[in-house]
Amino acid sequence: MIPGSFNYHAPSSLDEAIKLLDDLGDDAKILAGGHSLIPMMKLRLAEPTHLVDINGLSDLNYIKEQNGYLCIGAMTRESDLETSDLVAEKYPILKDTSEVIADPLVRNLATVGGNLAH
Repeated sequence: MIPGSFNYHAPSSLDEAIKLLDDLGDDAKILAGGHSLIPMMKLRLAEPTHLVDINGLSDLNYIKEQNGYLCIGAMTRESDLETSDLVAEKYPILKDTSEVIADPLVRNLATVGGNLAH
């Protein structure tokens, strides 16, 4: 099935994305990896009026340690957990588990934030 029509937005900053989501309210859905949302749209189980594509927001893509904690950005791809030296050296169980999430094609697009949100 083909998804219904929607308005597409690609904010260039986190502030712009937050404002868009605030202005559009429940009529908007966030598009990141899209592995959950796109199939639901194709089946017409989700029919958002607006899609806010956050793929261009590099500020949300990081793996770092801060104040003794591992911090992972919402737009970090699952595959980034597999290739991160920090994760491999200090959090090997996270690296091991990331390697069995779906298949490599999905891991290259799926985001940590999307998996947690869904």
